[in-house]
Amino acid sequence: MSDTLRLLLALLDLGPQLETLLGGKWPAYRDELLELAGRAANGDDPSELRHALDALVQRLLAEAPVAELVRHAVQEAEPPPAKEIVVRRGHVRPSADETTGIVTIPVFYGTDRARGDDTPANYFRGARGAPAFGVAEVSVPTRGRDLGELTGPSWWRFEFTADPAKHVILKMVGSLGRDAFVASLKDSLAAADQRDALVFVHGFNVSFEDAARRAAQISVDLKFAGRTLLYSWASAADAKQYTVDESTIDWSRDHFEAFLQLALSEIGAREVHVIAHSMGNRALVNTLERIPSWQLPAGAAKLGQVVFAAPDVDCDRFVQLAAKFKGSAARFTLYASSRDVALLASKFVHGYPRAGEAGEALLVVDGVDTIDASLVDTSLVGLHHSYFGDKRSILNDMFNLITQQVAPDKRFDLEAVGDTLRRYWSYRA
Repeated sequence: MSDTLRLLLALLDLGPQLETLLGGKWPAYRDELLELAGRAANGDDPSELRHALDALVQRLLAEAPVAELVRHAVQEAEPPPAKEIVVRRGHVRPSADETTGIVTIPVFYGTDRARGDDTPANYFRGARGAPAFGVAEVSVPTRGRDLGELTGPSWWRFEFTADPAKHVILKMVGSLGRDAFVASLKDSLAAADQRDALVFVHGFNVSFEDAARRAAQISVDLKFAGRTLLYSWASAADAKQYTVDESTIDWSRDHFEAFLQLALSEIGAREVHVIAHSMGNRALVNTLERIPSWQLPAGAAKLGQVVFAAPDVDCDRFVQLAAKFKGSAARFTLYASSRDVALLASKFVHGYPRAGEAGEALLVVDGVDTIDASLVDTSLVGLHHSYFGDKRSILNDMFNLITQQVAPDKRFDLEAVGDTLRRYWSYRA
């Protein structure tokens, strides 16, 4: 873990004490800490992030009531002695197009975002709109890109335009009416190598463009043989708008529920798998709660593998809901991490642990396979909150889970931890 992330997490943990000691000065510091956490979770430039964090620390050190606390946090954040951690990695790579090294993935989307202009990057905005459907085309390079990497142009590499051979690019977004969407997806799925659908639900602070790119990248890296679906709720795509996104994900739940029912009952799928990330899990778990009351038609698809990736959901609320949706899918899997800055920022705001936390707060609940992903956290490569999608070991595990349908006790990289009353899984060191 980088010292920047370690210090940021330490300051977040000090939140209650800082609030008591700083009194009326605390809200400004709190908001600045949350903004930094949002920037870290979104993969902001590490040097810029460190500069901003250092400036904040200097101001806190000038506050006499908290100076000693902050000084101790800074000292504790010094890097520990080097220790080599080896994580065994499988070989989960998509088949490359031997001619161009580029594959184009159709991402069948549903969204409740407001419409923007006609350019792919701004086709949908970060405001609420009416439910809409369509297909986005995303090109993904299969050469020169690390497994899981969501590549884009970088100014520091003097890359000012997207290159399909190097970058994951949203090429086109098209709208379809609901009936045309269902017909198009049904025809496409019938022609697929496998009659399964994979639904991706993004998290906090994500634009439509990045959600579509991530969905396609995951599909390619999992070598998913069916069709890829995206539900893109109207995230403001702004690290400062956390509470706005919280309100919107609750508003979006009914729209997501209708989209999931459509996928299960109208497109001719055999199984539907779901991956939800971060705050997107709130729409998922609240929808799963209702499954027992659904009346799907005969021949509807089965709910297959359901993945809760770093869920930003109240831990106690997750336990309540898990008791209701238990058994409604082939398998439920929860990926957690003790070093996820976005989840610790959420805990900082709400005062209670999040379901995606590991460590002392690790959630183990009947009917859900919990995997402690702390050993393969991405803090060394960007500090962000998407370790589920951009770390080889996590993708390898999801490949075995979704594509190969392998139970955790049969997956090479995992080992059982705990006893029969509290059994979870961790990566082998």
